[in-house]
Amino acid sequence: MKQLMQRSIRAAMLAATAAACAMLLSACERVVDITVPDGPTRLVVEGRVEAVVGRPSGRQKVILTTTSPYFSQTAAPPARGAQVSIADETGRVVPLAESATAPGHYITEDLVARVGGRYTLRIRWQGDDYEAVDTLRPVPPIDSVYFTKRSFLGFGRPEDEDTLPRVTIDVRDPAGVSNYYLWDLYVDGQRVLVSDSVLRHRAVDTDQYFDGLRIRSYQTHPDTPIRPGQMVLLRQQSLTEQQYRFYRTLNDQMIGNGSPFSIPPTSVRGNVANRTRPAVRALGIFLATNVVERSLRAP
Repeated sequence: MKQLMQRSIRAAMLAATAAACAMLLSACERVVDITVPDGPTRLVVEGRVEAVVGRPSGRQKVILTTTSPYFSQTAAPPARGAQVSIADETGRVVPLAESATAPGHYITEDLVARVGGRYTLRIRWQGDDYEAVDTLRPVPPIDSVYFTKRSFLGFGRPEDEDTLPRVTIDVRDPAGVSNYYLWDLYVDGQRVLVSDSVLRHRAVDTDQYFDGLRIRSYQTHPDTPIRPGQMVLLRQQSLTEQQYRFYRTLNDQMIGNGSPFSIPPTSVRGNVANRTRPAVRALGIFLATNVVERSLRAP
């Protein structure tokens, strides 16, 4: 009798487990339509003034778009018809004209930026006046750029990709000055848009822990394997502390996984203020940056 009861209990437990699994699987297959309010349309600013070391140029560009519905599968709508200008600390004002072939792209060929310059972006769009200010800080040179194997093993990547080399640099950080870095990598002319590390989506860093030191064998994009014959271009750029915090916060938003410890999605606050309606801020950021470039072809 005892054995029969035990068998009956085990059978009941198995049946209950099977029923629970069936319910779970059916729940996984259920399609749920979620309605997300569109919210008000906001201006999105991607503006920069840059001075490339050894390659002076007056070409500067500001890209203006607008927010779009959450589940939209199309590119962000361009913000057409804006009045855009950039002024320096001397009071000189340079207008930017909207491209005839790329709506929302505002370009000038007449602003040669310099280290130490203070630049003010002004935008008038749909009755609102926006403004952002930034100072162009110097960037240290890249001592050398070369290829080495990945500095740590990857997860979930093909084994052959871990044997391919990565772009590696040596840099000496200036002592006694807080420096903030942004790196962009281009492979065969195409920018690597999604980063590399599981910790961040834009390659940014601060010298908080290596002020004044020589950094050797640093891989800015360790998850980007370089294949033989590919041409790479690495751009090392200076940031202010505010810009660094913007990119780090943006990275945290992008890698949120829905766990109780992830950061809830929200608008990341940039430095573009609405002077007409302060409560309706623009999204995005305006930065002035010093850039050093190094290129190399993989053997």
